[in-house]
Amino acid sequence: MSFRFNFGLGADGECVAGALGAADLGAEPSASSDDGNTHGAPYERVPLAVPCVSSIVVDAIYYKDRRLWKRQLDDVRFQLAQQDAMDGSGGGAVQQAMATDSSAADVVKGVYEGGLKTWECSMDLLGHLVEHGDELFPQSAAPRVLELGCGTGLPSVHILTSVPGASVCVQDYNRDVLELVTIPNILANTALAPGDAAAGDTMHAVDGTETCEIDIDHRRTRVLFGDDVDGAIGHRELPELSGEEALEADGRILQALDASKRCECVAGDWASVEAAMREQGRAHTFDLILTSETIYDTASYSRLHSLLACLLAKPAPGSSPSLPPPMILVAAKSIYFGLTGSVLSFKQFVRTRGVFDVTNVWESGGSMGREILRMTWRD
Repeated sequence: MSFRFNFGLGADGECVAGALGAADLGAEPSASSDDGNTHGAPYERVPLAVPCVSSIVVDAIYYKDRRLWKRQLDDVRFQLAQQDAMDGSGGGAVQQAMATDSSAADVVKGVYEGGLKTWECSMDLLGHLVEHGDELFPQSAAPRVLELGCGTGLPSVHILTSVPGASVCVQDYNRDVLELVTIPNILANTALAPGDAAAGDTMHAVDGTETCEIDIDHRRTRVLFGDDVDGAIGHRELPELSGEEALEADGRILQALDASKRCECVAGDWASVEAAMREQGRAHTFDLILTSETIYDTASYSRLHSLLACLLAKPAPGSSPSLPPPMILVAAKSIYFGLTGSVLSFKQFVRTRGVFDVTNVWESGGSMGREILRMTWRD
C-alpha cells in the first residue's frame, strides 16, 4: 500500500499496531464495536457538537497526499479529569470504567466496548478505502455510508472529507465514545481543522509524528469578533467568553460546516439500532456498511447479520453498471485467540444463512493474519 500512519503503540496505551489478547486485557477484546448485547445500551441520536473544552490535542495520520487528524487518548483522559469525572462517582460508562479499572481503556465487557482506541483492523479498512476509492466512490456516486462500532471513526472521517456527495452515519455502543473521540475527530478534520498560526493552534512534532493542539476558545472568539480577538475582548476584566457567547460561537461553527448536514451519530447496541431504524422507515437505506473488529464472538453473529440484512440497500433496478453494488466491508483478525470468533467461522455463518455472498478482498498474510471481507446480496 502507498499510505503510511505516523503513530503506533504509545505510552498512553493507544493500540494500532496490534490488538491485545484476552489475557492482556483481562476481558474480551471488542475493538471499537459493541457485541449487540440484548441487555445493552438503548438507541439514541447524539448531536454533532463542539467539545465543551478550551482545546483538543490531535495527531496526524498521513496517507498519499492527504492527512487526517485523530484525538489523543491522553487528551481524553485530561478532559475527564478536568470534568471531575475520574473518581468513578459520576459520568457515563466510559468515565466510570476508566476510573475503576486499569484495563478499562481497552474493554469492559457489556459496559464499554473499546471505542476510544484506534484498532489495527480499523486501519486496514481505512487503507482499503484509500486504495480503492475510485472503484468504491465514482464521481457520480452519492453513497450513504454506515460504520458500525465506529470508535474513533477514521474510515468514516476519510469518506466524509474525500467524497463530497457522501452521507455518513457512525454508530458506537457508548454515547461517551461518540462525544469524546468520534465527533472531535470529525470536527478536527472539518470545522476545527488545524490552520495557520493566526488560528491560535500549536503545532509540533515528536518522534516524527505531527501533533497539534487545536485552540477551540480562539476559534470561538474569532467567529464572534473577527480576527482582532485581543482588541475585541481585551477590555474585559476577565477576557473570556460567557457561557451564552460560547454556545452562540459553537452554533456558528457548526452552521458553517457542510459536513453537519451529511453526518449522523447514533449510540446503542445492535438490537436497539435495528429496531429504531425499522421504526424510522430506514431499512435498506445504506449503500456501504463498514465494520471492524466486531466478529470476535460467535454469540454476536446472529444480531450483527440481522442488522446488516436490515440496513444494506437493495440493488436498484436498472442501476448503472459503473456504480458499485451495495456492499458490506468487514475487517477482522483471522483468528481471535482464546475467543470463539474468527474470519472462517463468520464466513461459514454468513453462507449458511444464504442471504449474502462473502469473499475476501484483502489479506495481510503472516502468522497473525488480518483480512477484509466483502459481502453483497446473493442473487
